Amino acid sequence: MIIKKLEVKGAGKEPAVIEFKAGLNVIAGASDTGKSYITKCFQFIFGAKQPPKSIDQAKGYTHLEITFETKEGNRFVLSRELKEDADVTCTEIDNESLVTVLKPNHANNPNLSNYFLSKIGLENKVLAKGTKSKKHSSLTLRILEKIFLIDEERIISENSPFGTGQNIEKTLELSLVKTLLTGEDDASILDYRNNKVSKEKLKKMIESLQDFLERFFLKAKDESNSLDKLDSILEELESSYDKAEEELNSLIRSNNTIVREREKLVSEANGLSKKVIDDQVLLKRFKMLERKYISDRERLEANSEAVVYIEQQRLASCPLCGSDIEQESEINVLAIIEANTAEINKIDTLLKDLSSTLDDVQFQLDENEKKLTYIIHEISKYDSMLGEEIGGKLKENRRLLKNLDVARGDFRQEREQETKRQEIFEEIGRLQTEHDKISDSFKIPDFTREAKGLEKKISEVLERWDFPYGKNTTFDVESRDIVVNTKPRSHYGKGYRAICCSAILLGLMEYLFPLGRHPGFIILDSPLTTYKKQDESHELNNEEVFLTNNLIYAFYRDLCDFYKDKQIIVLDNQEPDEDLHQSMNYIHFSGNVNIGRYGFFPVREE
Repeated sequence: MIIKKLEVKGAGKEPAVIEFKAGLNVIAGASDTGKSYITKCFQFIFGAKQPPKSIDQAKGYTHLEITFETKEGNRFVLSRELKEDADVTCTEIDNESLVTVLKPNHANNPNLSNYFLSKIGLENKVLAKGTKSKKHSSLTLRILEKIFLIDEERIISENSPFGTGQNIEKTLELSLVKTLLTGEDDASILDYRNNKVSKEKLKKMIESLQDFLERFFLKAKDESNSLDKLDSILEELESSYDKAEEELNSLIRSNNTIVREREKLVSEANGLSKKVIDDQVLLKRFKMLERKYISDRERLEANSEAVVYIEQQRLASCPLCGSDIEQESEINVLAIIEANTAEINKIDTLLKDLSSTLDDVQFQLDENEKKLTYIIHEISKYDSMLGEEIGGKLKENRRLLKNLDVARGDFRQEREQETKRQEIFEEIGRLQTEHDKISDSFKIPDFTREAKGLEKKISEVLERWDFPYGKNTTFDVESRDIVVNTKPRSHYGKGYRAICCSAILLGLMEYLFPLGRHPGFIILDSPLTTYKKQDESHELNNEEVFLTNNLIYAFYRDLCDFYKDKQIIVLDNQEPDEDLHQSMNYIHFSGNVNIGRYGFFPVREE
C-alpha cells in the first residue's frame, strides 16, 4: 500500500495538494512552510482526536483527504472534517465509489482501525496490557501507527520508538512487538482472566471445606485415630467377640435338647438381628437419598428464580477493550424454567416412590424388632433352665459380648468419621493442586528468534548508512530499542537517536512487509534536522564533517535504492544532494514567494 495524494480543501480556497509516488518522497526546505502540518494531517487521518493546529495559511480550510493505493492497484480515499472527533469517510473508488462512514474510536462500529488493519491482516488482534492484572487491549490503528509514522518529537526521544514504556505501556509495547514479529497475538490472556476467576472460586471452596473440618471434626489427624489404627482395633474386637461367642456356644451345646432348642432360637435371632441391622442401614441410606432429592428440588427451584434475576441483570465485557457493555441476552429463560420444572416433577415422583419404600422398610424393621425381642425373651427362659452349672459362665460371657458389641459399634462410628474426614482432606488436596496449577500472572511468549531477525535487518540498514559501529547493533527486547556497540540508543545525542529510530522503523518494515503485516509505507518527520554540515556553536574537524555529510548522503542514497517497491516519505529541513533528486519524488518548499513552491498551502496573491 502507498499514499498517492494528500489534499486539504476549503470553500472558495485553492486546494493544498501533495502528490506522492512509490519509493522515496522528500519534502524539504525552509521552516514554517507546512511540513509539520503535513505530519499532523497524517496523524489526524489515522485517527488522532485533535486536528492539526490552525496556522495562518490554513485559515478557511475545512477538510482533509488522503488517497491510498493497495498493492492490487485498488484505490480508496479517507476524508475527514478538520474538527475534533470528526468521523472518517471512506470512499472505495474501484468499488462503484462505495462510501462508508468510519468511527475514529475502535469501540464503535464500523471503525477506522478495523477497516485499515484488515488490509494488512492485523484486524481483531489482542494485545496484553498487564501480566498480573490480565488487562488487554485491541490492536488499533493509533497503536500500530507508531511503526510507520513518527513525528519530530518522537524521532529524537530517548524512549523506545514503540512508546514511553510508562506504567502498563511497557507490557503493551512488548505485546505489540511480539505480535508483529510472530503474527500471533496475546488473545490467550482472556483465558487467564477466566482462570483468575476460577482460582478465586477454588480458594473459597478450599476455605469452606477447611472451616467445615474445624467445626465438625474436632480431632486432629494423628496416629491415634488413623484408619490403619482403627482397623487394627476393630479386628481385635471382632476376634474377641468371635472367641467369646464360640465359648458361649460351647457351653450351650453341652446341654442336649435344651441347648439344641436354644441354638435354633439363637440362629433365628442372629438372622433377625442381621435383618434388623441391614434394614436400619437401608433405612438410613434411603433417608439420606430423600434429603438429597429434597436438596436437588430446592436447588432447581432456586435455579428457576436465579435465571430470571440473571437475565435481568446480565452484563458482558467487550472482548476487545475489556470495558463493560450491555448486550442482548441469549439465555432462554422459559426453556430453563421448563427444564427445571420437569426435573422437579421427576424428583416429586421419586420422592413419592421413596416414601412408600421407607414405610415398607420401617414396617418390616418394626416387625423384625418385635420378633427379635420375643425370641431373645425365649432364649432367656432356656438360659434359666440350664441351671447354675453354666449360669455364671453364661452371664459373664453375655456381659463380655455386650461390652464388645458396644465397643465395636463405637469404633465403627469413629472409623466412619475418620473416613469422611480423610475424604474431605483428599478433596481439599485435589482443589489445592488445581488451584496451584493456575498461574497468577500472564507471561508474554518468548520471541527471541524473531527479535534476532529484526535485529539483523536494523543492523543491515545502519551498515548501509555507514553508521558508526552499525554492524554491532542488537535489539534489546526489555527496552524495545536497539543497542549500538554496547551503548543504548537513548544514550546517544539527538541526531544519532533520530537516525537510529529511522533505522528501527525501516528494519521493521523490511522484516514485516514480506509477511503481509506492514502497510508498506513509512513517514519520517525530521530524521536529519539535527545533523548539520557545519555546527554553529563550534568548528568541526575534517573527520567529523566528513562523517556527518557522508551519513546524510548515505541515508538518502539508501532510501532511493532499496525501497522502490515500498514508500518512504521524509519531511526535513535537511536538503538531499542534487544528484539524488532525479532518483526520488523531490518537493522543495522555498519559503520565498518568488522562488518555486512557497510551502504546503498556496500563497495568496495580494
